[in-house]
Amino acid sequence: MSAMSYKPNSQLSVPIVISILLHLILIIILGYRAIQDDNANYGSINGQSIDAIMVDPSVMTEQYQRQLQAQTSQQKADKQKQQQLENQAKELQEKQLAEQQRLKDLEKERLKIAEQQKQQEAEKAAAEKAAAEKAAAEKAAAEKAAAEKAAAEKAAAEKAAAEKAAAEKAAAEKAAAEKAAAEKAAAEKAAAEKAAAEKAAAEKAAAQKAAAEKAAAEKAAAEKAAAEKAAAEKAAAQKAAAEKAAAEKAAAEKAAAEKAAAEKAAAQKAAAEKAKQAKNDKALNDLLGGLTSSGAPSTSNAQGSTASRKGVSDGELDKYKSLVQNAISNKFINPPNVYSGQHCVLQIQIAPDGLLLNVISKGGDDALCREALAATKLAVIPRPANNLYNEVKNMTLEFQPK
Repeated sequence: MSAMSYKPNSQLSVPIVISILLHLILIIILGYRAIQDDNANYGSINGQSIDAIMVDPSVMTEQYQRQLQAQTSQQKADKQKQQQLENQAKELQEKQLAEQQRLKDLEKERLKIAEQQKQQEAEKAAAEKAAAEKAAAEKAAAEKAAAEKAAAEKAAAEKAAAEKAAAEKAAAEKAAAEKAAAEKAAAEKAAAEKAAAEKAAAEKAAAQKAAAEKAAAEKAAAEKAAAEKAAAEKAAAQKAAAEKAAAEKAAAEKAAAEKAAAEKAAAQKAAAEKAKQAKNDKALNDLLGGLTSSGAPSTSNAQGSTASRKGVSDGELDKYKSLVQNAISNKFINPPNVYSGQHCVLQIQIAPDGLLLNVISKGGDDALCREALAATKLAVIPRPANNLYNEVKNMTLEFQPK
């Protein structure tokens, strides 16, 4: 900065020095000419006369003083002008330096602002990158947790389903074994009764009166045996239902949806069981029909006349409804007698082989009706006799839990 200030001062000093020198030379020339003019006119000879000029020293001194004063004034004026030029140059230099400093400050401020903006953009980019990485990490963690949870839930569900299926299979196998044993006993009993009936028919050829009395006794015995068989089957079914009640109750209380699935599977299984039961029922009906036709012709004729008038007797209709009531009761769970004293009116539609086609509630207690509908869908409804089907294919039954 000092070098810059020295350079303009030196550039201004040269013209000032030259100006002073020129002024001094001009003053000297003017003074010299004035002196020459005075000397040229002093003591000049023109012809014979000599003109003489007297010089007054005081005048010369005064004139010299005036010239010296003029020269001093000129020098002072030149000095003031030079000082003014120097001041102007200094002021201009200061303004230039101030402008340069202002421009430098502005450039520094611009660079500072640019640096701050660059830093802010870098920080913003870093923050956005960190946020994106954090979001991606959180998303990946959430997806991983969800996948692990879904896998755990699926494994638990599969395990529970396998355990449930195993329990249901064991219960079904046990019920099937018990039912097979009961069916075998019934078949053996039916075969024995059929043989006895055939024997009775052969003996009847020898003595009709004795055979008729014997047939009546055998019919009474058969009816009693059938009642005992029904009671035994009901007791066995109730026992099986009681043993199965714990598993079915847990499944029923856990979820209605699971119970519905179990009921659907049981209903499909019941259809197969009904087909098998229908065959046994047919054999039993044939046996009972043979006993009736051979043992009591007069009674059969009387019932035939009643059937021709009414289709079926009230006793047969009530007996079949009682069997349906027992079949539903075998599948109904009433712990511990929660629904005692309540009732539900069911409208049941069945096929000729006893297969359940539809069941709806027509009135009664809502909670009982829900359980009764579920039990009806699981029940094995016996096959009705051919002459009874038209009366019971769309029957109304008032269900009361036992």
